[in-house]
Amino acid sequence: MKLVFATTNSHKLHEVRSMLPDLEIVDLKSIGFTDEVKEMGLSFEENAYIKAKAVYDFCGIPTMAEDSGLCCEGIGGDPGIYTARYGGLPVDHDRNMDKLLSALNGRSRKAFFRTVACFIMKEDGEETSTFFDGEIHGEISQEKRGNGGFGYDPIFIPEHHTTTFAEMLDEDKASMSHRGRAMLLFGDYIKKFKL
Repeated sequence: MKLVFATTNSHKLHEVRSMLPDLEIVDLKSIGFTDEVKEMGLSFEENAYIKAKAVYDFCGIPTMAEDSGLCCEGIGGDPGIYTARYGGLPVDHDRNMDKLLSALNGRSRKAFFRTVACFIMKEDGEETSTFFDGEIHGEISQEKRGNGGFGYDPIFIPEHHTTTFAEMLDEDKASMSHRGRAMLLFGDYIKKFKL
């Protein structure tokens, strides 16, 4: 099966391709989709659906989009759906992390990453949308550590570990990450269709 992963993020594309090696996964650039989709939803589910629907309507190819975020206990679940642009626009990962480390000073460092993926396709002539949810709990480190990964990986320590995502091998991170867990559910679901 060929499907579109609605992203322009090469790190995410690489992660998802490595998790779902039996699928032909293309990105937005490959299908010529250049529109900016405004994520106006108030939840991960809404934002994932908005992206998936816009791309599916454009190309008619089965489409998966995901919305992910980091939710921190000490600041009421923020940055949540605003994770990517937490430090302002344009998106700057270091600025995001610096702002978060400052906001958590003296507060609970418990946190979790969440991914919600939405998959849209036609099944028996009907358009269907199916959601897949993944979470990984842990805490925010006191400082940035490691050179791997992307986004907030240098400050997120998954539970039962002492290293940040950015200090782990890609395959170790993928085996436990929020995106990995959502993709595992998606991979099980997609097996019922002819590959």
